[in-house]
Amino acid sequence: MRYQIHFQGELPADALRRFLSEEFGVSPDAVYVGRIEDRAVDDPRPVAMLNPPDNDEEFGWILTGDTELADATGQGERELAATLARTFGVRALADYGSIYPDRWVLVSTDGSSGRVLTDEDAAADGHLRVVHALEPISGEPQLVVVPPPDSARDW
Repeated sequence: MRYQIHFQGELPADALRRFLSEEFGVSPDAVYVGRIEDRAVDDPRPVAMLNPPDNDEEFGWILTGDTELADATGQGERELAATLARTFGVRALADYGSIYPDRWVLVSTDGSSGRVLTDEDAAADGHLRVVHALEPISGEPQLVVVPPPDSARDW
């Protein structure tokens, strides 16, 4: 998958479909919302899938998409996360592409973003929980910033 964006709260299905259709021309029928295991095997491949959390996970709503979504939006993962965070007023975590599984990019509801550290133990259980920021994020002034050591600064 090219996109795997984790949202802190729900993106309403109809509103997401309408937004992707109006802004990017993605057919509402090409956006699947629901649990992956509930999707029929012979259903057409969706352009985007929004999966709800299994439990009360902090960033449990996951939007996935591949080349078709990238072609439609013309945005990378971080940019699409910012667009959706601003539009729906919900924070998002996007993969930073780091070799460290506990480091992500947090996108605030105002679209600002920065690198954060997540709880490794919670992540092992499938939960993403922000521990602290690794750099200041303008839309998250309450988030404690603990810069990485110099040896890990360019991860």
